[in-house]
Parts: sequence; C-alpha cells; structure tokens
Amino acid sequence: MKENITRYLPHTTVVLVAIMLFSLHSGLLNKFSFDSEYANVQGIDYFAVPKSFLNLLEGKSIFDTWGGVQYGPRATWYLAHPAFSIFVASWFSFFPPWTSYWLFVIFSVAIMAYCGHLISKTTSVKANKNWAYFLAICGFPTYWMLYVGNMQAPLVLALTLVMVAIFEFTYSETEADVKAANQKLMAGLLISFFSKPIVLLMLPLLLFTKETRRTTLISLVIYAAVSFLFIVVPVLNPESIGWNKLMSVAFDFDFIKQNMNIYQNQYKLNEYMKDNSIHWLNLIAQSEYKFMHIDVFSLPVFVDTIAGKSISAGIYKIPIYISLFLSAGVALIQDKRIRLESTLLLVMAISLSFFLSYNTVWEYQFTTVLPVIAFMPVLRERNVFYKKYITLICIIGAFIYLPSFYFLVRGSDFSGNALSIIRFNRIIPALLLFIIIAWQVGIMVKRHAQFKQLSKFRIPENFPERLFFDN
Repeated sequence: MKENITRYLPHTTVVLVAIMLFSLHSGLLNKFSFDSEYANVQGIDYFAVPKSFLNLLEGKSIFDTWGGVQYGPRATWYLAHPAFSIFVASWFSFFPPWTSYWLFVIFSVAIMAYCGHLISKTTSVKANKNWAYFLAICGFPTYWMLYVGNMQAPLVLALTLVMVAIFEFTYSETEADVKAANQKLMAGLLISFFSKPIVLLMLPLLLFTKETRRTTLISLVIYAAVSFLFIVVPVLNPESIGWNKLMSVAFDFDFIKQNMNIYQNQYKLNEYMKDNSIHWLNLIAQSEYKFMHIDVFSLPVFVDTIAGKSISAGIYKIPIYISLFLSAGVALIQDKRIRLESTLLLVMAISLSFFLSYNTVWEYQFTTVLPVIAFMPVLRERNVFYKKYITLICIIGAFIYLPSFYFLVRGSDFSGNALSIIRFNRIIPALLLFIIIAWQVGIMVKRHAQFKQLSKFRIPENFPERLFFDN
C-alpha cells in the first residue's frame, strides 16, 4: 500500500505545482487568504526587487522603494542585502514588471524543486526520494510566496544546503565527500548572508563545531568584506549618510528604534533608511516592535492577541537562549557522528526559533519549515531520531502545509478570536516542532556531552590561526 502511494508522489507534485501556477493566473485559491480575497497584493513583495537595481543604475538608493525609478503597480519595502540587488535582482530588472514577476515565479519554483533534489540525493530509498520533492515544494506557504512574489526561495535553498552539508559531514566516507560538504556549506551561508541572514543564529553552533568552523569563518570574512564595500563605495551606496554619521547612530539602539521603524514612520523613508546600512539596522529597529496585523504569524503577536495586552519581548527570546545553550552543549559531544547528528537537528530547531522569537513573521516565511519536514524520512533511515518522534513531527508539520485556518472564519469581523484561529495552524505547529527537536538535542547532549572537559579548557597556542587550520 505504501509503495502504491509513494509511486504517485511525482505525479501529485507536478499536479499541485500546476494548480498553484494556474491559481496565480485565475485566483482559484484566493478564498484561502484574506489578502488574495480582499486586497490587491499579487506581486507586492516582488516589484521592489528589480526596482532596487534600476534605482542603483540611476544613482538612487537601492532601498528607496517608493521613490526613484517607477516600476510595477505596487511594492513593499526592499530590505534584502544590497548585494542581492546586483547578484540576482539585476537578472530580472530589464523585463516589463509582470513578465519579470512570472519569470521570478518560475525561478522560485525551480529553486524549491532543487531543494527537493538536494535532499533526495541524501537517500537511496526511492520512496524517500519522492517524498523529498513533494515535501520540499507542495505546501501552501510556497503558493503564498509565489503569490506575493517574495524572494524567499533563495533562503529556503540556503537552509537546505546547510542541512545537507552537515548531513554529508556526518556520513562522509572520502575526502571528496568532505570537500563537497564544505562547498555546500559555504554556498548555503553566503546565499543567506547576501539575501536574508537567517543563519546568523546558527553561527555559534557552526563555529563551535570543528567540521564546520573553517568554512564558516571564511564565509564570514567574505560576507564582511563584500558588505563593507556596499557601505563605503559611493556607486554601491549612492545615498550614503557617510561613515561618521553612520558610526554615531549604529550603536544608539534607542535612536534606531525611534527613527528607523518603517511602521512607526508610516512608510516614509528618512535619510538613514536609504543608506545601505538599513539592511542591518532594521533588525534592531524591529526587534521589539509588534506589528499587530492580520498577515503577521509570529508567536509574540499570536500570544499578545489572545492575552489582549503586550507581553515583554524578552519572554519570546527564550527559544534563542535555549538554542545558544544547546549549541555549547553539542560542542562538548566527543563522538563525531552523534555530535554532527545533534548539529543537524539543532540547525533545524534554530530555523524554527525565528517564528517564536521574531515579532514580524509573514506566512510565506513558513517555507523554511518545508525542507525540515522533507528531511525527516531520511533521518528515519539513519535512526537519528526515535521513530515515534519523526512520525509525530510529520503529523504536526502537515498542518503547516495546509492553508491557514482563514477559510474557517471568512466573513467574520476578524476579532481577536478569529485572528487566533487564522494563525493557529502556523504558530502552534512551529512551537511544537521546536520543542520536540530541541528536546531530542537536549537528550543527546545530556547523554554524550563531556562536561568535565570544560574544566580543562585552555586557550590554545597560535590562536586564532587554529580556528582556520584545525580541520
């Protein structure tokens, strides 16, 4: 029976992708989202992407989304790394807006399919190969990513590459395997660094881990060098506020939160928000602000809506603290296979912590959960997890593949109860998945970490050279 089901997964995957593409044209799935039913937002996250490069060609700020060159009917604020504008957005910038949008949709679907391909290469079981493609692509968050045209697919690829790299480190048998794993790790880190920096919270773990340390450090050096150029080179940062002015505000977090919050500023950009540094400073500007909007799917907004009041932002940072604590614990596991298996699981948990600790989360961002679920059949083969946990994860994760529960409350007044129902099958599954995976990592740390090694810790001679060459 199972073989019969999995045999048809490739056909099912193709059909579901075709339905998604057809719906982008016809509106077939519009009733499953408030915005697609009542708001004119198709492509809203996309048009700012090619426009950012066109602005740069005209000597305007990459981040001046509502000024500069006219492109497309609507847009949300461009906030990706300024390098993404040149490295990727430029490919699509010379086409008419809607042609460009459809080309980017195809590009995004191809990336999601490639994520499935990467995961499928980690297994020799035909059924699990089929599941890898299906689970990496066929979720409603993918459809919504395509609908709004967000540049999220490269980030999904980045996370997939990091996970596959750690998997290959774990079970590598030759030097060629290790080299290939390092290449994938560097590619994943750099794609994230130069689009959306989801891997930042993973850096302590990757730096603690011997097998990933050198590649992570090299990637950081490249990231720092390229980012520095996009700050100081005038042609790359045409509306720069200047180095001195930037340094005077970069560590004034209160000033940043008061003056660079796009929502508090009512979508009006000041000079600081047109400087390329806003890509990083926006993380500070948004760190405590909760955008109480129907389209926001974060745990802080979910809980505050139910509570009817604002709860301290520090409470929601607990998943981050847990991740950092476990990162240190995993580094103390001596057995290579167990340490790297724990590292892979913790990378998954850290990616889930975003939905629990960051305030402004959009529905399309749940696409990063898809490769995590797609990896579960592979982990089952390797007995990384208790099989009952993997089954539970797949059942819980299935809710994220479904549309949000908006369709259950269509036509309501969208009070607090209705908003909580809409967000429920996004937030609660993400929370449960984080708890289960982090708990498993905690068990592995407790059983295998050599805490006595801490008492023997000494800073090695020729530090920091050994960070690069002790591999």
